[in-house]
Amino acid sequence: MDYDHLEKEVDKGKDRRQILRDEIKKTSDDQLKSRLRKILVKNIKKIGASKNVYRLSYDSISEGLEPIYFWILDFLRDGLPAGVGMDEVIKYKDEYDASVASGYFGEMGTRISVMQDRAMKIMATVNTVVRSIINLIYDLKEFTIRLAHYDNLHSANLSVKQAARLALKQMWMDQVDIKKSRGSINALSQQLEFVTLRDAFLAVDSIERADKIDLNERVKRILKARLEEYNEWEKNSETELRKRFNIERSYLKSQVASLKHYTAWVKPYLVAEKKLGMKSFTTASGRDSPELVNAFSNMEMHLGLFGMKKINEIEDKKIYSCIEVEIVFRTVPRSYQGQYGSHYVHSGRTDITFTPYSLTNEEIDEIYELKEQEDMELIEEMTGTSLKEISEDIEYYLEDDESRLKRLKGKPKIDTLKKMLSMSTTNEERKKLQRKIDDEIRLMKQQGVDKFTSPFGSVTKGFRQSVEPLKYLYSMFSFKKAFYSPEKSMRKDALKVAEEKCYILYDIYKKSHGMVTW
Repeated sequence: MDYDHLEKEVDKGKDRRQILRDEIKKTSDDQLKSRLRKILVKNIKKIGASKNVYRLSYDSISEGLEPIYFWILDFLRDGLPAGVGMDEVIKYKDEYDASVASGYFGEMGTRISVMQDRAMKIMATVNTVVRSIINLIYDLKEFTIRLAHYDNLHSANLSVKQAARLALKQMWMDQVDIKKSRGSINALSQQLEFVTLRDAFLAVDSIERADKIDLNERVKRILKARLEEYNEWEKNSETELRKRFNIERSYLKSQVASLKHYTAWVKPYLVAEKKLGMKSFTTASGRDSPELVNAFSNMEMHLGLFGMKKINEIEDKKIYSCIEVEIVFRTVPRSYQGQYGSHYVHSGRTDITFTPYSLTNEEIDEIYELKEQEDMELIEEMTGTSLKEISEDIEYYLEDDESRLKRLKGKPKIDTLKKMLSMSTTNEERKKLQRKIDDEIRLMKQQGVDKFTSPFGSVTKGFRQSVEPLKYLYSMFSFKKAFYSPEKSMRKDALKVAEEKCYILYDIYKKSHGMVTW
């Protein structure tokens, strides 16, 4: 597939972005995935991008990169009059590459072995945590299957309830009663000629009914003892199984959090090792950058800051004014020996790009989610283990009941609420769940009334068809009203604020650094 047109064009943006998302899921080529993610990020940014992009290029031989970077960071964060007052500023890019003959590359080469040792130690822990997560997922699946029998045991449907009890009795005979060896029900039925005992145990649910059944006294005595044991096991095993299910689910949550934590720890070592060994900056066509020469002692840095300020909100969607600052710094590092070892001072050419945007919280979240996915793939590549196959299971078991209910509607939601009602332990919780069930049933009935088909439907349909041309004419004369979108209007206002703040940042930066302004 030719992806270039998807990168350059923004028409039918939603369709194009969905194509890119589907292609990212399909492909197994890491390089292609990385390229597709970059194209998708560009397409998302194009939705709210401004045409007013400001660029600066100048040589800063006497000024290092640190003052430039921190001046911009502080100006983005500080409120008026010291800055533009963004709510949050994120560093989303921090990359560098050095020529192999530079002293910086040589010194980092001496540290690579230390970083490798540390990375491998953390990766061993990551592998252990991954194995633990996989085992927990399989345990929780087993518990889910067993708990389904207990859920059906509380069903109002008598046949479902009986089937669930038979399944639990079979489970009790195979896992609990079997430990009695020759005294178990199966052994007594097969070896000691108590042929009616097994069928009687499966058929009878209570001791009172066992007294009424037509059996000899010896079988009844054994049957009553086994029923007493089973009823006690049924009552206690459900409670204990649910406790263990909740404990293991909590443990899964902690293990996933640990995996993210260890991933954050190991990421700097893996990124640094990869950059020193293989990665280099390329031109727009994908060829080697001419900025770095192997025989020279120079390096290149790419830094990126992203500032966000909330402007408005509509239907749980937040509209942000955003400023993106990209810094490309080509430097000749000079080494100095200080009290705590050698350090480098960077000076050279600086290229800064200031771009204003208007984006929603969903678009911003997707941009950074794509970046996190790329980081996780680096970890998976190193561990040789992929969690993609069980990612849905992890999300399912870590999702709380309230979040799950929000996704459900109609009968599935009512069934879930009834299960929660059967498992609730307090009267207050039962009343709350019962109210939710009643509200959902009432809502379903109202929707059922709305769907009622009138016997005069064909007449009204004909009338609607007759006035359709009038509606079209009305829409032509009220074009603005018909196509007015509050979100587009808010985006436009947010973009205007972003453009104003971006120009202030650009203008004040030039003035504070003694550049010509107008």
